[in-house]
Amino acid sequence: MYRFIDNKLLNELTLKARESARKRSHHQLHSGFDDPVQRMVIGLSSGTYVRPHMHPQSNKWEMLLGIRGKTLLLIFDQQGVVEERVILSENNSVFGAEMKPGTWHTILPLENESVIMEIKQGPYNPSDVTEFAQWSPEEGSTGVAHFLLWAETAQINDQYN
Repeated sequence: MYRFIDNKLLNELTLKARESARKRSHHQLHSGFDDPVQRMVIGLSSGTYVRPHMHPQSNKWEMLLGIRGKTLLLIFDQQGVVEERVILSENNSVFGAEMKPGTWHTILPLENESVIMEIKQGPYNPSDVTEFAQWSPEEGSTGVAHFLLWAETAQINDQYN
């Protein structure tokens, strides 16, 4: 069987993301949670909030590839200080990033119809996959809008407060 990532799929994902309450839409390429490598194409719409997080397991690396639009990747230290600011885009010199386990990070679209591909080590276990940054607002809280405004312009050595 073949699976293609084409403009039709990207258009569907960005449309679903715009209509979604969380402003993102996932298309799973792996066959199940037990697969040793998890692969997803993710449509991101303006206003989506991916709470800063990390994957604490020693084998849980993660790779992000910018497929359409511009997606900001911020990498933090454990106190929330920005260590790296990278715009992932098929039109930039950097269109992908691989992060080692334990890397605090978040993403946000800088263009309304951005799409990334996420590849990470499986299997997926929802009970132990992600640790959220205590210094970041919880999803759905009133602090999210402030964080998104800050993150969009945050530079290396800036700290969210």
